Amino acid sequence: MPEKIENLEEFLMAIIWLLKIIEKSSSLLFRSNFRTNYSHSLEEVLPRLDKLKRDDHIQFPTDFEAMSESGLTGNQLDLKLESFEYSYIEFHEEGGLENLIVVLEKGQFLLNNITSAVPGFGSFAQELIDFIIKELKQRQI
Repeated sequence: MPEKIENLEEFLMAIIWLLKIIEKSSSLLFRSNFRTNYSHSLEEVLPRLDKLKRDDHIQFPTDFEAMSESGLTGNQLDLKLESFEYSYIEFHEEGGLENLIVVLEKGQFLLNNITSAVPGFGSFAQELIDFIIKELKQRQI
């Protein structure tokens, strides 16, 4: 876990870490069929996220107008990363289903911004997180 999330590469590393932690805890979090499908989905999602970390849009966001237009540079990015980082650290230190949901929702928001700005990225990770959040919220009821 990074001490500070200062850029989009570190954000993506945090998302990867969260997805792996969720998989390790899946027997406690999810019903059997969802666990199986989640595990298979990760086999596709993790390599794509890892590849995205090295994309020029992520490495050099200020070089791309679409990144600025999506709020992924400068003060807007700093604000989003700080908010995500706060929830990420809180989940890491405190645990808990509610904290996990909060950090996933913030991560999903940033992934949505990335989806709109990076050509060819698609919404695969954002959609997976959406389904995770929905499954976790069902457990809260």
